[in-house]
Amino acid sequence: MKLFFIEIKGYKEIAVEIDYKLYLLKDFGYDFKDINELIDSETDLKNLCFKNQKEIKNEYKILSPIEYPKQDIICIGMNYIDHQDEVEKVSKKDFSKDVDTIYFSKRVNKILGNEDFIPINSEITEKLDYEIELAVIIGKDGKNIKKEEASNYIFGFSIFNDLSARDLQTKYKQWYYGKSFDGSSVMGPCILLKDKSFDYNNLDLKLSINSEIRQDNNTKNMILSVDEIIEDLSKAMTLKKGTIIATGTPSGVGMALNPPIFLQSGDMLELEIEKIGVLKNTIR
Repeated sequence: MKLFFIEIKGYKEIAVEIDYKLYLLKDFGYDFKDINELIDSETDLKNLCFKNQKEIKNEYKILSPIEYPKQDIICIGMNYIDHQDEVEKVSKKDFSKDVDTIYFSKRVNKILGNEDFIPINSEITEKLDYEIELAVIIGKDGKNIKKEEASNYIFGFSIFNDLSARDLQTKYKQWYYGKSFDGSSVMGPCILLKDKSFDYNNLDLKLSINSEIRQDNNTKNMILSVDEIIEDLSKAMTLKKGTIIATGTPSGVGMALNPPIFLQSGDMLELEIEKIGVLKNTIR
């Protein structure tokens, strides 16, 4: 089951996709202002009861499923071995001497959604880069979560583009500034609710620019799996419901190409993760 946040007839509504048909969630008797409020309620949507619900036929715009996150997004760096390798070649730094993964946060005033224009931000960066990542949305508060129980704390999954200003990222000692400019977070097109019908630790993911494939991998190749990330993070901090975790990107980022290729105005991006869908945006 997929959840969309849409704008229809001038209103923002939660929509649910069932058997490839889209319905307004409020027609099932659930009236929430946004998906954050739905997550807060801990409502179980797995057994929606059909009566006289009508498929959405009017035109609508797909928004980011969570436009305004409650907290900074938790990000994982260097969580694919092939990405470690490519970054080591560029930076001349041996990451094998560090921990396997790097945790950092990303400031987000508003998350862009499907078919939104991504600002080129030429005033602040000449090296705008892309990163496809599986986003995990936490569904209930948890601390000291064992990896065997981690799935019980997951609300769902989405596609996340962790846009980065590489020149700013390397200029400062921390990545926060170069990762947190306005328009640097894109998520969508939906949230795939967690259930037992798919293995979230074995999903194909692919990013294309102007129809050219740049990143192509599978979440099974993450150094820390989704469950291990949740276990590790929750040792130190309470993971609150609504928390968004971006689980890292594989190889193929623009800065690691030879020569490096960064995003330009007019570039069309397509990010695809198996079971979730395709997130499309244009740089402008």
